[in-house]
Amino acid sequence: MTASVAPSSTIEQAADDRSEARLGRLREGVQGLGRTRGLPLDRLLLIAGGILLPLGVILILVGWYGASHTPWLFEQIPYAVSGGLLGAALVIVGGFLYFGYWLTRVVQETRRQTDLLASVLDRLGGAGTATGNGASSGGGSGLVATATGTMLHRPDCPVVAGKDGLRRVSAGTKGFTPCKICDPLGD
Repeated sequence: MTASVAPSSTIEQAADDRSEARLGRLREGVQGLGRTRGLPLDRLLLIAGGILLPLGVILILVGWYGASHTPWLFEQIPYAVSGGLLGAALVIVGGFLYFGYWLTRVVQETRRQTDLLASVLDRLGGAGTATGNGASSGGGSGLVATATGTMLHRPDCPVVAGKDGLRRVSAGTKGFTPCKICDPLGD
């Protein structure tokens, strides 16, 4: 019986190895999706729009010049078609490429600001868990007041954050009013 188990475990091991190899190739392929080998997409859109838009304007001007300097209608039509229509199409495509460049810049800036905001919020969230004065946040027993103050604060309250000489105060202590900024009794 042990002889029949060994080949099946070998087959299962080979199948696991093949699936791991496939997963590794898939992982590498997915990581490479966001990368461009040449120019970044926003630069490519900027360059293409910067070439096509002025080229379209030039073609429109050449078409107008050719059509305006001949009295024959059969000579004006090719100028209007080749210069005017092709130039208008290039101006439209170049404008859309510029618009695409602008959109990619807006998305990049929005992502940068979102990441910055998330990092600031993480830092602010971390400031509430550990303060420099030895007081810990959370619960009614973690309330603090300044040495001579009569207001209850959470340790992460902006009014007392980073101050030295804070004293621990319980929520039921008489003569203290809750801070309206951090609302220590609200939880």
